[in-house]
Amino acid sequence: MRLHLILSTFFFVTACAPYAKGPVFSLETAENTFQPIIEFLAIEPGMAVADVGAGSGALTVIMATQMDSCEVYIQDIDRETLEQENVNKMIAYYSEQLGYDLRERNDFRVVYGTTTESNLPDKSLDVIYSNATIHVFDDYDAMLQDLRQKLKPSGRIFFRDSFKNHNGEGEFCSSKKCAKPLLSIEEFLVMMEKNGYQLIKRAPNMDGYPIFGFALSD
Repeated sequence: MRLHLILSTFFFVTACAPYAKGPVFSLETAENTFQPIIEFLAIEPGMAVADVGAGSGALTVIMATQMDSCEVYIQDIDRETLEQENVNKMIAYYSEQLGYDLRERNDFRVVYGTTTESNLPDKSLDVIYSNATIHVFDDYDAMLQDLRQKLKPSGRIFFRDSFKNHNGEGEFCSSKKCAKPLLSIEEFLVMMEKNGYQLIKRAPNMDGYPIFGFALSD
């Protein structure tokens, strides 16, 4: 599900890739890339965090190098791309780089959803983060209602995506593998409000793409 956003300095070149289907970061790049996102999402030790539409899970595991004592859910609908064995390799690779077992610092769980259900546990998540996925939802309302049920009452949900006619984008996703129509920011915000979410914060340009944060409406 993940749109592959090509950001400079992401790739750490190795003679033999330690895992499949995902970028490989140096620890310095991981910190520089994800620490600002962690701060914006206000992720704190002990939180339950889900990455919805995580693809292979590579970026989720890399982001988790910046987390402590968190329950990390790696969620996608594509079982061919998101493989437990491959995720284990990712965790092992970054554990070696860090010098300690990343699984002793965070609890990782792989979850497979459908086009209308995330299959995440109900009322259990402090933070849901979803990168470049909102425009590929087959049923916006069904997924947003599902995700609403997964958040704790105090939980927050964040979407980072490209939007129609914003920041150089056209009307369709620029990825040839996707090419789906994009929402405008205005359409997106109306849709979120309709599904029971209240906008609480916005980062206008996080590596070229905005992040919107929402709480549950009363």
